[in-house]
Amino acid sequence: MRRAPTLFDALLAGLACLVAGCGPSPPSSSSLPPHVAAAPAFEGRYAHGSLRLDIARRGDGYWLDIRDDGPTACAFSAPAIRLDNRLLASLQDWKSGAVLTVRPADDGVDVLSEQEDDHFSLAYFCRGGASLSGTYRPAGDTATL
Repeated sequence: MRRAPTLFDALLAGLACLVAGCGPSPPSSSSLPPHVAAAPAFEGRYAHGSLRLDIARRGDGYWLDIRDDGPTACAFSAPAIRLDNRLLASLQDWKSGAVLTVRPADDGVDVLSEQEDDHFSLAYFCRGGASLSGTYRPAGDTATL
């Protein structure tokens, strides 16, 4: 009996496609009809308290870097793929099926784990009870992370 595909299966397929360079490129915002909103641009620097998030384009994907050198000493860096209006980064090296999600928020981006049974995945990358999750606001030109 064959099992149903999971979000992790989709993430792996997307990463494989990203590496292989397959798939059509997304339409530019100038080619979209006026009533269709362009997908959010994630690239940039964001801040959530003392945490700093850099999102950069890398080929057909993205690179996420979250750092905090303060008392919580969080550290996370990984490639991410875009799926609809979200960026997904696999946490497979830490826990099978775990995924970090970045999605647009009113004034910035939300970083979270969408798996209901795994709310503590993002605390693994910090110490002192901190977590990578939260709403990150645009940080402008801050010091290099």
